Amino acid sequence: MSLKSKQPFKIALYIRVSTEEQAENPEGSIRNQEDRLRHAVTYKNSHYNFGEIKGVYIDAGISAKNMKRPKLQELLAAIRAKEIDLVMVTELSRLSRNTRDFIEMWDMMREHGCQFTSLREDFDTTNAAGELVLFQLMNLAQFERRQTSERVQANFLARSARGLFNGGSVPFGYKLIEGRPGYLDIDEEAAKTVRAAFVAIQREGCLSHAARWLNDNGYVFTRRRQGGGNFKRSGIFTVESLLNILRLKSYTGVKCYKHKDEVKEVKAAWPPIIDETTFRLVGKILDKNRSGYKLHRQYKLPYTLSGVTVCQTCHQNMVGKSATGNTTKVGYYEHSWASKKDSALTKKRFHCEPHRIPAKKLEPLVWSKISEFMTDPAAMKALLVKVRKHHEQNPERKDIERIKVKIMSIESQIDVLSERLAELPKSVSAAPIYKQMEKLQALKDDHELQLKNLKTEGKNAYDRIVGLDTFESFAKHYRQFIDHSADVVQRKRLVKNFIDKIELGVDSVKIHFIVDEDHYKRALALAAGARPTHVAAKNKLSGDFSSSCLTFGTRDRT
Repeated sequence: MSLKSKQPFKIALYIRVSTEEQAENPEGSIRNQEDRLRHAVTYKNSHYNFGEIKGVYIDAGISAKNMKRPKLQELLAAIRAKEIDLVMVTELSRLSRNTRDFIEMWDMMREHGCQFTSLREDFDTTNAAGELVLFQLMNLAQFERRQTSERVQANFLARSARGLFNGGSVPFGYKLIEGRPGYLDIDEEAAKTVRAAFVAIQREGCLSHAARWLNDNGYVFTRRRQGGGNFKRSGIFTVESLLNILRLKSYTGVKCYKHKDEVKEVKAAWPPIIDETTFRLVGKILDKNRSGYKLHRQYKLPYTLSGVTVCQTCHQNMVGKSATGNTTKVGYYEHSWASKKDSALTKKRFHCEPHRIPAKKLEPLVWSKISEFMTDPAAMKALLVKVRKHHEQNPERKDIERIKVKIMSIESQIDVLSERLAELPKSVSAAPIYKQMEKLQALKDDHELQLKNLKTEGKNAYDRIVGLDTFESFAKHYRQFIDHSADVVQRKRLVKNFIDKIELGVDSVKIHFIVDEDHYKRALALAAGARPTHVAAKNKLSGDFSSSCLTFGTRDRT
């Protein structure tokens, strides 16, 4: 098919000048680039219906060393939204000076059906020759990436075989040695705590009692991780943190690493804190406890609401657990994170109300509301009316808050990588960390652009509210299970299909039923055996149903 027979292009002009260029000629370079690009479009349109310029994106006074450019991110978002299908620049360096960045952008463009033209280099992917040149560039970039990856892996393997520390979070009890990358020294203050941990488990016999003894006797598990780490430590000993220490063979002066799926051990470039005999003895205690207290599945109680139940006060998950009563097991839902931390403390710190809800009270209550939601059209209709009213009054607030949370999460990840980069030994390549930081920054820029659009254009989720016909078509498949004969698997499936979240308060239960059109349409397609069309992942719309006063409201899942 010839170009003349194709649909006209939706064209974006991308223009960039560096800080130096802007200082020397504040307007000339930008104006010259735009004039050249517009003349090129006019020339092509004089021969056939080439296309129309839909947008001009100008990054003034910004380097092309990376993709952290506001207008470039807006352009990439427009390509993903199918608003642009041809990008034109005066020369390749205006778009990127980094081969890898350019190849990533070109991969994304091809995925979304967008072409690329550079006037100076005569790269024009609207014809076969131009695309061939770009394919050659892609092959070279891929070769470079694989070579770099192989060099980094070989370097890490060689360092591990010498017993050197390869970066990352330094084991508690050790510290980095300035000027000696890969070598660790004993942090005497922390090492006393490590030795005390090995003594405590031998005396107390189990992890929870040993952790409690350490906390009661003033042993501190330092919150900050030297060398970086995704999360700070809790500051106290828990069962999990104590187990990680007791199982870490690095404390015996041994470096463990994997080569060709085989775990190897060599003498480490740091002194031992614990002798090999003590480490083996503690390992036997842990192995015995693990096998001795493991419960069989048939003795566990089923929990139909696990995964959707949260505390209304702290918004943490409440999971199903059990305790032994006078005659039988008693099931309940409680704060798992608080129980784990408090189990290692004599004086309990982490207490939130409601701390524990009996399963025999909560599950029948929720089940009755599910039955009403699925079988009473009046209740469903009233809930949808309230949801629509809410989104008419305040359509974008929840979407904005959701995106803000995502941006904060990405910023936290970037901060962690920056800290790790600052402490990375000079002999270890920082390229993988830079690469990850660039990806996170690009993702953050995308979210910031979405946030800007929500604030300026008033985009909302009103149109995603399910219609009664769609809901009825889906609900009728499951009404056969709304009786007391439904087994645990069937009830769990119903909860997953109709409930987004259950909030437990001191004297109230809020059940957030899913009212998202996309959710039910995809589920209907799966039930019919068809492959559902791909829909970008979104938070499910939901409306909450309070069991105490039967009032209605709305809440988006965050």
